[in-house]
Amino acid sequence: MITLEWIGRAENLVIADPDVRHGKVAPHRDLAQAAIEKGMRVSWFILETLSTTISKSKVDGSTARAVARICRADLIVIDDIGLLPVDEDAAEAFYRIIDAAHERRSTAVPSNIQLQTASTRSHRRLSRVRPPTASCTRSPRDHHR
Repeated sequence: MITLEWIGRAENLVIADPDVRHGKVAPHRDLAQAAIEKGMRVSWFILETLSTTISKSKVDGSTARAVARICRADLIVIDDIGLLPVDEDAAEAFYRIIDAAHERRSTAVPSNIQLQTASTRSHRRLSRVRPPTASCTRSPRDHHR
């Protein structure tokens, strides 16, 4: 994973663990830093700021440009999935980026959602989003060994 070859193949990374005590962001941060050091472009958003960015672009009709600008990055990290309830705007923003990046760019998503049993209303909204083309799910505890 640290070789970053998966980014060149436009594969995706998801680290999901409902236990908020386990670090899920640190591996993504380290991979993003390694990508930057190798000359790759990285976009990092928390879901809330991604939602705000896409919502603001709707006002002037520049949503396609905003999505294209974000998807110019080789790696797109979207953090805080599952941390807070998700409204329709956030779910739409997430979908737009995942859809635009599908098989073109790598996405990395640290999440508190337990993928197999997502059951809250906001988690169901996110689960309607197409799954990534490929994902790598590791226990965050493996990273710290």
